[in-house]
Amino acid sequence: MPADEEAIQAKERVSTFASLLKTHLKEHFDYKRLRVSEWLGRTVVAKTAKYDLYFRVTPASVDGGWDNNTLVVARIGFREQRRGHGRALLQFLVDVSDKLHYTHIGIEQANPDATAFGTRFGFTRYGKGKDLLVRKRLR
Repeated sequence: MPADEEAIQAKERVSTFASLLKTHLKEHFDYKRLRVSEWLGRTVVAKTAKYDLYFRVTPASVDGGWDNNTLVVARIGFREQRRGHGRALLQFLVDVSDKLHYTHIGIEQANPDATAFGTRFGFTRYGKGKDLLVRKRLR
């Protein structure tokens, strides 16, 4: 695929993901003004006092890294923990992955809490670092 066409598809994917994420967060957190931003044409960031989320929607393909068919969670944090926010977000990501044609969902540089959480949903180690990966069908 030519680079220009790939860039256009990446931008469309990022815009669609950002819009869907905004709707999801509005339903779950009841904010009037949401802060969901597209960065560098490949990432989406959402941050308020209640959550801090960062996604690589179209990760750059590099040796040993994520491929373009992986939706990557680079940062996930909720002020209130153990309230179902993470589970709801993962279900949202599975639903979005169908719409945007992802084959995998990844968690980048998972700390011990994220590793334990991801393991409960079928994520396994990916590569040599702390990354986790799952096919989009979660348990």
